[in-house]
Amino acid sequence: MKKENQQFDSLMALLNQIALSHAADTATSAKNTTTEKVPVQEPDKSVKGTDLDALVDKMMPILQKKSEEQQAEEAKAAHLKAVRSLYGRPPGQMDTLKLNDSIGARYQLRLSQKIDVMGIQPYWMEKGYTSYNYNALGTFSFLGYLVNGQSGVIQPAFQESDVHSTATAKSAGCSLQLLFLEKKSDNILALLKNKSAQTVFADSLARLLSRQQADGVTIYFQGLPDHQRTAFSSFITFLSATLKNANKNFKVNVVVPVYDQFYNYDLRALRTSVDYFIIDFTQAGGETAMALAPLGGNAARSIEGAVSRYLQGDIPPAQLSLLLPYYGAVWKKGKKGSPDAFSHYVSYSDLRKQYPSDTVPIFDETSATFFIEVRDQYGDVREEIWFDDGISMGMKYDYVLKNGIGGVALWTLGADDGRTELWDALVDKFVVTDTLFLDTIPLRPLPPLHLTWWQRIKRELAIYVVLFKDPCSVDASQYEGDTYFIYFAIGFGLLLVIGSAAYFYFIKTQGDDWKWRKKLLIVLIVLVLLTVVSTFMAFFLNKEMSFVGISSIPGQCHSVPLMSILIILGIGLMLGLAIMHFLLQPLFKNDDIP
Repeated sequence: MKKENQQFDSLMALLNQIALSHAADTATSAKNTTTEKVPVQEPDKSVKGTDLDALVDKMMPILQKKSEEQQAEEAKAAHLKAVRSLYGRPPGQMDTLKLNDSIGARYQLRLSQKIDVMGIQPYWMEKGYTSYNYNALGTFSFLGYLVNGQSGVIQPAFQESDVHSTATAKSAGCSLQLLFLEKKSDNILALLKNKSAQTVFADSLARLLSRQQADGVTIYFQGLPDHQRTAFSSFITFLSATLKNANKNFKVNVVVPVYDQFYNYDLRALRTSVDYFIIDFTQAGGETAMALAPLGGNAARSIEGAVSRYLQGDIPPAQLSLLLPYYGAVWKKGKKGSPDAFSHYVSYSDLRKQYPSDTVPIFDETSATFFIEVRDQYGDVREEIWFDDGISMGMKYDYVLKNGIGGVALWTLGADDGRTELWDALVDKFVVTDTLFLDTIPLRPLPPLHLTWWQRIKRELAIYVVLFKDPCSVDASQYEGDTYFIYFAIGFGLLLVIGSAAYFYFIKTQGDDWKWRKKLLIVLIVLVLLTVVSTFMAFFLNKEMSFVGISSIPGQCHSVPLMSILIILGIGLMLGLAIMHFLLQPLFKNDDIP
């Protein structure tokens, strides 16, 4: 790429130089026409001005297009850099924007998608989940459950201990959905004909979605039998009603074919029960080698043709989604006019491994797709491999955005096996940075309020009520920290020391018969309790002591309610008194008996 850009710059400079030189020569020639006799040029050195102009006219549009592509690449690189700068950012991190010298606005930066971007993860491709860029996805659709058409029972096709991708996707902020893929026509037919099985399936699915903390399901019946239009509509309507009755936020999506040849999908009947109609561009068909997801061209199989048909069925574009493949299609070319034959699918990663980066594919402008010709020893084309890369996928993503399509779905995650160009195309076209403004805060300390004695007591009591429930919910900037209990603790402590000294003095001088002995002992016990409680409260309410209670250090607050701590402390004191009264006191009395 760097070499091509250098050649492009050199060619641009050369053409500009030739054009300027030709213009200067023409002007000089015109000026000297009246004073000098123009010499006759040699035949092999003649360059006609009209030929040069024609060359420049032909080359400039090509070079201009190259210049625009270079500018687009630079804009893409800048956008990717801005988005990547937010990768790994803590979800709750807040920043402050200075509005003026005294006020700032607190805000959060987060990544979101312009449309619903769904990545489909089959359970058999679980090993690649660590390489996914979850920032590019809005929905993570997991394929791994099967339904028995006869009974409606749902069974996993995997070991739950082997699946970690769903938890990773949810922790990254993706919503989770489940996808049910069924290729067997007899199993689908059994489910559509059995109302009892449908009830079991719908009820079981509602519980499964709740247990998995998923928000919806996608029904993908590849093997839907013909002439089941009414039965299928009835099934989807019932399923949607059951799920939304369990949770109104549950979503139901249906995968529909590019061309519904047998009218199996009643769009008007399904429209109110389905959140997204996902148009399937992953299946090869026909007798001519072509792309799986051509943008234009064949009206029966192209993106433009399919979207137009579904829009004519009164489906708004925002309710459509395109299921695009991360796979290529290998076609066997027919000989002497014979039709082509589809051979097999090849993943994007395998395609790139088989054909290195120096392989130059052919770009088909009509379908906006690349293909590679595989020739035999005689130079005849025996295979064509049609596929999408980051560039062609980007063109289809542009179509989605331009036409207001509601989403795209990717079949399947992991087919790129760690390559970044397909992820980069997703991020570049769909991921944006959102700024969420929260509130305004003072940048300078607020001037102290001159509160009355009663207003200060009421404010402190209101804060104590919150501290008793959840100390970390108190705004540390609005709470200066309590000093009352520090004074209480010091005062009770001094009284305890003085009382203890007086107690021991009178016991020593007057003996156990001193008449105030028991009363002073009770006072000392009360002072001990008050000192302990006051000291603990002083620690808890002091913001500078971050090991317990509220703290002035962000993230150091301990959310244990004050009431819970006081209850625990009270229980401990009561147990201490009970032990003292029932165990130790009788022991001392027994020792005093002669």
